[in-house]
Amino acid sequence: MVALITRGTDHGADRAVAAVDRERWAWQLAGVSVHGTCGCGSCPSIDLTPDSGNRPTATRQTVLEASTSNAFLLLFIEDDRPTYLELAPFGDEPITEFPLVADVEF
Repeated sequence: MVALITRGTDHGADRAVAAVDRERWAWQLAGVSVHGTCGCGSCPSIDLTPDSGNRPTATRQTVLEASTSNAFLLLFIEDDRPTYLELAPFGDEPITEFPLVADVEF
């Protein structure tokens, strides 16, 4: 998540991500925990929640992306809170673990 916040691109946007936004999101990671998993059996995607356990209804969303040779990595940030880390495989072959940062292309 740190690598995606630091170097990920804004999915589908024509604008650069501001450094102040990246810093704010990175600062919040210490208070984020895994709340649940995707459950599809083909990916290791996880739901994230702040320590309080409250998940607000999103009014704004940013999706930071990167990729590997066989999957997309997406970090959903809703109302300035990281809420979901998704690994979306390109093919039908399941990927059950997140890749090493060295294998990610930003």
